[in-house]
Amino acid sequence: MQQQPTCTSLRVRSPQDAQIIFHAVALGVLPMVTRRLDTEERRSITSGCVFVWEERGPSPEATGLGIERWTDGKRWGPSRVRDEFLFYQEKDPEPVDIDPNSDSDTTIGSSPLAQPGVPHGSVRVSLVKQTYSVFVETPTRGRKKWHLIAYFTHDSLDYLRTVSDLPDLARIVVPPGNYRSARHNTSKHSRAQREERPHPFTPQYFPYPSPSRPVAVVQSSNDGTQLSDHSGRAPPRDGQALAPLTYLQNLAPPRRHPLDEEALMAFYPRLC
Repeated sequence: MQQQPTCTSLRVRSPQDAQIIFHAVALGVLPMVTRRLDTEERRSITSGCVFVWEERGPSPEATGLGIERWTDGKRWGPSRVRDEFLFYQEKDPEPVDIDPNSDSDTTIGSSPLAQPGVPHGSVRVSLVKQTYSVFVETPTRGRKKWHLIAYFTHDSLDYLRTVSDLPDLARIVVPPGNYRSARHNTSKHSRAQREERPHPFTPQYFPYPSPSRPVAVVQSSNDGTQLSDHSGRAPPRDGQALAPLTYLQNLAPPRRHPLDEEALMAFYPRLC
């Protein structure tokens, strides 16, 4: 029996739309794709087809649920990121021969005459593939990774339906936090690891402007905070330690150069 897409004639406008579709699958309102697409199913991919599937882990259950990775027999350009989605533009959209046992999304083009029902010289419109991945806590099988794959063409976007147009989907309320973006989760986890990494203790020395004045020492503690100097005043955030104003006011003025003093004494002996 041919496996049907999770949705047809539908476009996914935002991550919120994608999460509604995920939750509809979890509730049994929409079907999940449970195996790789065969030849006929791949050929049936058109604009508006949406597929939800579960990624098979390194140690799959005895039932063998999940798909190791998604293949559709098409050739795609490099990915582009927008709103936590990845977008791929199809390359060489002419009819192609698809090997149902192939694990590759890169196929070799063939003559349109090799495809039944395809008129000679016809060229199919290039598709765009939109992907979104989340982590979801299942009731009995723990944490799983679900993927959404949506196909569309730019010319058909205005004619495709949205989740707001379908009553069964429009009434669905997604519980907060049930579906966490895999891209957002990964980047946030990596950033947290960098922030928690301990900073080595490195003393830094910032002298005051005059060489006759004592040197102020500013140290960084293990938690990254800066300690105050001997004056009790913490240094500015840019790392430049400044002498307290009262300290500068009590300093004796520096002596002039001996030649300058002799010249001044010649004209104003009482001032020197």
